[in-house]
Amino acid sequence: MTQSILIVDDQIGIRMLLQEVFQTAGYRTSLAKNGKEAVEHLSESPCDLVVLDYHIPVYNGKAVMQKIKQMRVEAKTIIITGLPEVAKQELGENLPEEIISKPFNVAKLCHVVEEILKKNE
Repeated sequence: MTQSILIVDDQIGIRMLLQEVFQTAGYRTSLAKNGKEAVEHLSESPCDLVVLDYHIPVYNGKAVMQKIKQMRVEAKTIIITGLPEVAKQELGENLPEEIISKPFNVAKLCHVVEEILKKNE
Protein backbone atom coordinates (compact mmCIF):
# COMPACT_ATOMS: atom_id res chain seq x y z
CA MET A 1 0.00 0.00 0.00
CA THR A 2 1.27 3.47 -0.87
CA GLN A 3 2.28 5.49 2.17
CA SER A 4 0.71 8.89 2.72
CA ILE A 5 2.12 12.23 3.80
CA LEU A 6 0.23 15.25 5.11
CA ILE A 7 2.07 18.48 4.21
CA VAL A 8 1.24 21.39 6.53
CA ASP A 9 2.61 24.81 5.60
CA ASP A 10 1.04 28.26 5.29
CA GLN A 11 3.10 29.04 2.18
CA ILE A 12 1.44 27.66 -0.93
CA GLY A 13 4.77 27.49 -2.79
CA ILE A 14 6.26 25.16 -0.16
CA ARG A 15 3.12 23.00 -0.10
CA MET A 16 3.12 22.63 -3.87
CA LEU A 17 6.86 21.95 -4.08
CA LEU A 18 6.74 19.25 -1.41
CA GLN A 19 3.61 17.74 -2.92
CA GLU A 20 5.33 17.41 -6.30
CA VAL A 21 8.52 15.99 -4.79
CA PHE A 22 6.72 13.43 -2.60
CA GLN A 23 4.28 12.36 -5.33
CA THR A 24 7.19 11.89 -7.73
CA ALA A 25 8.79 9.66 -5.07
CA GLY A 26 5.62 7.54 -5.04
CA TYR A 27 3.82 8.80 -1.93
CA ARG A 28 0.20 9.91 -1.65
CA THR A 29 -0.06 13.47 -0.36
CA SER A 30 -2.61 15.71 1.30
CA LEU A 31 -2.26 19.41 2.02
CA ALA A 32 -3.19 21.72 4.90
CA LYS A 33 -2.48 25.45 5.09
CA ASN A 34 -2.78 25.76 8.88
CA GLY A 35 -2.84 23.73 12.06
CA LYS A 36 -6.63 23.58 12.28
CA GLU A 37 -6.89 22.07 8.80
CA ALA A 38 -4.16 19.59 9.71
CA VAL A 39 -5.96 18.41 12.85
CA GLU A 40 -9.28 18.15 10.98
CA HIS A 41 -7.62 16.13 8.24
CA LEU A 42 -5.96 13.78 10.73
CA SER A 43 -9.25 13.19 12.54
CA GLU A 44 -10.88 12.11 9.26
CA SER A 45 -8.03 10.50 7.30
CA PRO A 46 -5.07 8.79 8.91
CA CYS A 47 -1.67 9.22 7.28
CA ASP A 48 1.79 7.76 7.80
CA LEU A 49 3.75 11.00 8.13
CA VAL A 50 3.06 14.68 8.84
CA VAL A 51 5.57 17.21 7.48
CA LEU A 52 4.76 20.23 9.61
CA ASP A 53 5.94 23.83 9.43
CA TYR A 54 6.32 24.91 13.06
CA HIS A 55 5.22 28.53 12.63
CA ILE A 56 1.78 28.25 11.05
CA PRO A 57 -1.49 30.06 11.77
CA VAL A 58 -4.51 28.92 13.80
CA TYR A 59 -2.70 26.11 15.69
CA ASN A 60 1.08 26.35 15.63
CA GLY A 61 3.36 23.32 15.38
CA LYS A 62 3.39 22.78 19.14
CA ALA A 63 -0.42 22.79 19.31
CA VAL A 64 -0.66 20.38 16.37
CA MET A 65 1.85 18.03 18.03
CA GLN A 66 -0.19 18.12 21.26
CA LYS A 67 -3.40 17.38 19.38
CA ILE A 68 -1.76 14.50 17.51
CA LYS A 69 -0.77 13.02 20.86
CA GLN A 70 -4.23 13.60 22.40
CA MET A 71 -5.95 12.03 19.38
CA ARG A 72 -3.55 9.07 19.55
CA VAL A 73 -2.75 9.51 15.87
CA GLU A 74 -0.15 6.96 14.76
CA ALA A 75 1.48 9.27 12.20
CA LYS A 76 5.17 10.07 12.47
CA THR A 77 6.12 13.75 12.31
CA ILE A 78 8.83 15.96 10.87
CA ILE A 79 8.92 19.62 11.87
CA ILE A 80 10.42 22.25 9.58
CA THR A 81 11.45 25.49 11.29
CA GLY A 82 13.83 28.40 11.08
CA LEU A 83 14.36 28.15 14.85
CA PRO A 84 15.02 24.48 15.65
CA GLU A 85 16.38 25.10 19.17
CA VAL A 86 13.31 27.12 20.13
CA ALA A 87 11.04 24.38 18.77
CA LYS A 88 12.92 21.71 20.76
CA GLN A 89 12.58 23.73 23.97
CA GLU A 90 8.89 24.46 23.42
CA LEU A 91 8.03 20.86 22.53
CA GLY A 92 9.69 19.40 25.60
CA GLU A 93 9.22 15.62 25.59
CA ASN A 94 6.71 15.69 22.72
CA LEU A 95 9.41 15.71 20.03
CA PRO A 96 8.90 14.71 16.41
CA GLU A 97 10.99 12.06 14.65
CA GLU A 98 13.07 14.86 13.11
CA ILE A 99 13.41 18.65 13.16
CA ILE A 100 14.68 20.13 9.89
CA SER A 101 16.11 23.67 9.79
CA LYS A 102 14.98 26.26 7.26
CA PRO A 103 16.12 26.86 4.67
CA PHE A 104 16.03 23.14 4.01
CA ASN A 105 17.59 20.95 1.36
CA VAL A 106 14.86 19.06 -0.52
CA ALA A 107 17.10 16.04 -1.14
CA LYS A 108 17.94 15.81 2.57
CA LEU A 109 14.27 16.11 3.50
CA CYS A 110 13.39 13.32 1.04
CA HIS A 111 16.08 11.11 2.55
CA VAL A 112 14.75 11.72 6.08
CA VAL A 113 11.18 10.99 4.92
CA GLU A 114 12.31 7.76 3.27
CA GLU A 115 14.19 6.62 6.40
CA ILE A 116 11.27 7.37 8.73
CA LEU A 117 8.73 5.65 6.50
CA LYS A 118 10.99 2.60 6.05
CA LYS A 119 10.92 2.10 9.83
CA ASN A 120 7.14 2.43 9.71
CA GLU A 121 6.62 -0.46 7.25
